[in-house]
Parts: sequence; C-alpha cells; structure tokens
Amino acid sequence: MASSFFVKGPRMTSLRLAIRNTAWNSVIAAIIGGFIALRFFSTNPDFVWWQYLYAFFAASGLSFLVLFLLQSLFSVSASCFSKKAGSFVSFLILSLYFIALVSDTFVYQQYRFHINWAMIDLAINTDGQVISFSTGMIIQIALIVTTLMLLSAICVKICGKISEKKGALWPSLLLIFGYIVVNCVYAFSFAQNIRAITTLTERIPLYRPVRANSFFAKYGLVVKTEKVDMQEAASSTFDYPKAPLRFGEGQEKLNVLIVAVDCLRGDVVDPITTPNLYAIAQKSIVFKDHYSTGNATRAGVFGLFYSIPPLYWKYALTSNIPAVLIESFMQEGYAVSPFTSSTLNRPEFYATVFSNIRPLRMGSAGKNDLERDPNALKDFKAWTKDKAGKPFFGFLFFDGVHSYAVPDDDPTLPYKNYWEEVNHLKLGPDFDPEPYFNRYKNALYTVDKLIGETYKFLEKEGYLKNTVVIFTSDHGEEFNDSRLNYWGHNSNFSKAQIKIPLIIHWPGMTPHTIDYRTTAYDIAPTLMKRLLKVQNPLPDFSVGVDLFASGGRDVFISSSYLEDALVSGDDVLLIKGTGMMEGHRLSDWGDMPEGPMKKWLPYYLDMRGKYLD
Repeated sequence: MASSFFVKGPRMTSLRLAIRNTAWNSVIAAIIGGFIALRFFSTNPDFVWWQYLYAFFAASGLSFLVLFLLQSLFSVSASCFSKKAGSFVSFLILSLYFIALVSDTFVYQQYRFHINWAMIDLAINTDGQVISFSTGMIIQIALIVTTLMLLSAICVKICGKISEKKGALWPSLLLIFGYIVVNCVYAFSFAQNIRAITTLTERIPLYRPVRANSFFAKYGLVVKTEKVDMQEAASSTFDYPKAPLRFGEGQEKLNVLIVAVDCLRGDVVDPITTPNLYAIAQKSIVFKDHYSTGNATRAGVFGLFYSIPPLYWKYALTSNIPAVLIESFMQEGYAVSPFTSSTLNRPEFYATVFSNIRPLRMGSAGKNDLERDPNALKDFKAWTKDKAGKPFFGFLFFDGVHSYAVPDDDPTLPYKNYWEEVNHLKLGPDFDPEPYFNRYKNALYTVDKLIGETYKFLEKEGYLKNTVVIFTSDHGEEFNDSRLNYWGHNSNFSKAQIKIPLIIHWPGMTPHTIDYRTTAYDIAPTLMKRLLKVQNPLPDFSVGVDLFASGGRDVFISSSYLEDALVSGDDVLLIKGTGMMEGHRLSDWGDMPEGPMKKWLPYYLDMRGKYLD
C-alpha cells in the first residue's frame, strides 16, 4: 500500500492532507524552478538539449528536496493551528524561493557567480555608492516580485485542490529518481573527465553532486592517463587565463624547483628546529612577511600555482584547466613533474593543477610519511637524470610535518619533551601546547634532513648554478597561539595559520632579506615574467605582483574549504560560507569591528567574477 503521506486514505486527517499539500507544492514549484534555472545556461549558446535536460533534473530535484523539507518543518507545523495558516506559510516559502531563484539568474548572467551575503550587504548598506538602482529598475523589480508572489499564490491554491483528490507520491518519486540519476551521471563523468557534464555544476546554485572516484578507481574507470584537451576545456565558464600567453625573446632557461613542506609555519625556521633550511636561508633571499593563499592544502597549493584566489577551485576542477604556471613552462619546453608524498587524488590536484601532465606521478609508495617523503626525493633525483637535456620544473612536496611523523629511533631529535601519541580528543583551552608543539618541531626537524639532502644533491650535480630553488609551504599550523582554543589549520586566518616561510636561491642574485609583505600569488608572475618573458599583462593570469616589487598588496584573499578572508595590514574580514562577515586581527585572531573593513567588499566581488566568462 502506498504511503499515507501521499495517497488519500479512507478518512483524510488534517495532518495527512497538510503533508499531501506540502508534497504537491514542492513538486509544482520544483518543476517551475527547474525551467527557471535554465536561465543560468543562457550565457552559453553552445549547450545541447541533453545538457539542458541534465540541468533541469538537477535543479528540480534539488529544489523539491529543499522545498519539501522546509514546508515539512514550517507549513505542516502551522497547519496544526489552521489550514489557512499552513497555506500562508507555504505561500511565503514558495514566494521566497521563486524570488531568490529569479534574482540569482539575473546576478549570474551579469557577474557569473551566485548571490552571496557580501553582495546583499553592499546593496543594503552602502547607500547606492557601490550597487545602485534606478527608478525604472526599481519599478521593474517590483513588477517581477509581484508576479512571482502571484505565481506562488496560484501554486498553493491549485495544489490545495489537487491534494484533496490525489496524492503526489509518483511525481515526487520521479523528481527524486531524476535527481539520483543526474548525480550518478555526474559521478561517472567526473571520474572520466567528461567536461560537458562537470562544467554544468557551477551554474546551478547550491548543487553539490556526489563523486565516487574511489569506487570507480576499483574498476579502472578514473581517467589519469589522458592529457586534458585545452580546446575543450576552454568552453568552460572558467576564463583563465584571460588571453593566450605570449612569450618574449631572451629567456633564461633556468631550472625551477619548488620545495614545499606541508604545515610549515613562518616562525620556526631556526638553527635548532631546521638547521639545514636555516643554513640555506643565510645564503638566499628571505621574505620575512610572506603569506599563503589559504589555511589548508587545497587553497594554499591552488593559489601558489594558479596565482588567482582559491574561490575558483571548483571551476578549475570541473573544467580540468591546469595552472598557468605549469602550462607556461610546459609550453616553453620544460620537463615538468610533481613529486608529492601524499596522493594527488585528494585534493584533486591530478584534475586541476597538474591536469595537463600525463602520465602523472600520483604519489609516493610507503606505509607512512617517514617512508613516503624519502621516496618522493628519491624519485625526483632519478627524474632529473632522465630529462634528455631539457630544463626542468619540479615540485617536491613533503608531508611528514602534517602527520607529525617522528621516527622512534632518532637520538638527534632536538626536543625531548614531546607528545609521544597525538590524541586530538585531549585538546582544549587548558591543554599545555608545549609537548604538542615540540612533536611538530621534531617532525619538522626530520623533514629538514630531507631538505638538506635535496640541497646537497643540487649542489653536487651542479644545479645550483642554473636552478631557482624556492622553499615554502602551503599553510601554517596553530597550537592555541591565539588562546582561543584553535589547533592545527583550516580554522582561522591568523598569522599562525597563514604566515609561511619563503626562501629563494636565485642564481646571480645577492642574498638579502625582504621585509615588505608578499603572498604566494606573487611566485607565478615572478617566474613567468623573469624566466619566460611572458608579455601578457599580469591580470590576464594572476592577481599577484613581482616578488621583488614592494607595492601592490594592500589587500589579498586567503581561503579555506568553506570561507574566504580579506587580509590587509593586521585586519581580516572573514566571509563565512553563509555569507555572514566578522572582523578579526591577523596577529592573534581577536575580534574587530567589521564595518570599516567592508570597504574591501567591492574588490572581493570583483575577484569572484574576474576569471569567469
């Protein structure tokens, strides 16, 4: 027998009728919303019918689930008081849904991103100085809102009559089934790099389809051997770079090696913790106020190689467009390869940063980082001897600090009082951070030995004479530095979590110290302009500036998986995933008034759409 929620029983109860009303309201509104959502695809005339079909079921299925949940929580509850109250609440929910969806289609068509709280705040609280509305525009908006509210009222009225005669079980199941199908299609398409499907995701608000790479990998269905088709990828919304790269004459064919240490803070390079890196710094260029583009690996590595804000991650992922830093060196004949300890599967750097390198080294063999890190270095050494005379661009990424990997039998560890077993359940505001921090520094000391081995190898093979060697990190690591019970990373944008070292050996340059602020965004344009003589203006491919130029960094964006932060001086404007904003100090993450910091919101909104077509 069908569910009593959707099918008329012999004696209809008010609760049963309210749920049937909710189901029909959700079905009809979701179908209408699915057609409205097709406006998100009007900016690209090349889409074909089956892409529109995919988009319709994705948008309508998601809308049905959200609307049914909201109405079940509020409309059904209101129906316990009276049928009119339940209908009125359903009317409000549908009105807000239609108004938000239609408004978002207009915003997306103009800016190529969806409505967010930062934009709403600018519209409401800047007295028209940033976002203004003419009289004609206000009248037009009023007419659209009135029409959508009338549409909502009609839906509620019609659905109320239908629900008295017929349940909505089968239409509901059809929308749910369609939504499940498009999610399965997306999961397979993502594993197969079918960009005609994956690039549709970014256009549908709140749509987060499932991925199943681990499942498909068991059956050999994850594509990791085919090089990305740049012409096909160019059809994506992701407009990056904004123009084809042009290379000038007189290039210095210097090799490039980026040595990154996961979780390396900016204040731990010292003679005790990192004796090798400290010694290298004494004969290199040291940037004393350098910052990551994120407080987690995905954001930090993305900003380093793409040189644009990490908020473009999903666009790079769905289009498989590689980082311009990698693409430019490959175009100019360099051998390019990453040598990472951890896998490139997660985050999906194999489908983003390094998507144009095939075959691709996916990670190191070994049961832990104490084995995987040395294997990464071993593979790098072998690779440099097998390049057929080509200049090289290498990325060596050690992960041992991230896992606090410390060998049990190393008597040289400098910090004897260290936490022998990391148990995050014990962390709290009153937990003594010293033993934990000591374990971190012992893990860093262990990785520092590999840094010393890397440098000695380059010196022995004669590479230091013709290789730019960059030592840096993806993000920092906090040990309750703020006294606010923050541990690790990906939780705030204080100095402890986003300030990182930058030490560069550049052949022909005199060792010196640079005190002005720099960011990871600056590395790609510096290498591309100085070594490859890229002729494009920087905004074509980067939001950074030359590392050796002191100006142009009044504010920069640093991101996590869910949040963005605008950093200027010691001020941080945190923009949460919900769009709400908070003000903080960079130095200690103390609270600050966010009002004065909102002057940076126009910059943020411009950055959100700058590299979208």
